[in-house]
Amino acid sequence: MVKQAGFLAENLVGIAVGLGVVVILVSLWVADASRRTHEIEGMIERADLDAATFYLPLVVVPAQRIEVVSRATLVQAIHESQVHPISSAAVKLTHPFSTTYLYLGMSKTQNKSALWVHQERFGNTSNQALLDASGDLTLEMTNETFCLGLSDPQWVYCHHRLPGQTHEF
Repeated sequence: MVKQAGFLAENLVGIAVGLGVVVILVSLWVADASRRTHEIEGMIERADLDAATFYLPLVVVPAQRIEVVSRATLVQAIHESQVHPISSAAVKLTHPFSTTYLYLGMSKTQNKSALWVHQERFGNTSNQALLDASGDLTLEMTNETFCLGLSDPQWVYCHHRLPGQTHEF
């Protein structure tokens, strides 16, 4: 009987040590997974900001007219179909054959707000989320420059007025 009790004790100690090792390995795996998740989220946010910084000159530079419009004007123009505007103002870029609106909005299918681009080109309309943004949208315009900024993530894009471009603010 004593010999069997020794085996039982050895087995129980072995199981306890094994469970301890498993708990340590699982906690290390969870910590690593959490760190990687934060790294990936940061890379995605950085990629969104880089894409927006690349995209905005493509839309703003050829614009003939740059305006800051109210939410009411924006809602009337986009008809609030898929995206509900949450910013108090928006940017309206008028091109020869198209109109583009940049605004902060919330899609009915997304759970986060985003900087949205609404384009009307030759009668076709499209809505695209440029980047996730949960903060405020700030629009500043002077006679020389136009700046669009977000508070979360912190990001600012500024454009210097080109010859032939008109500003309205």
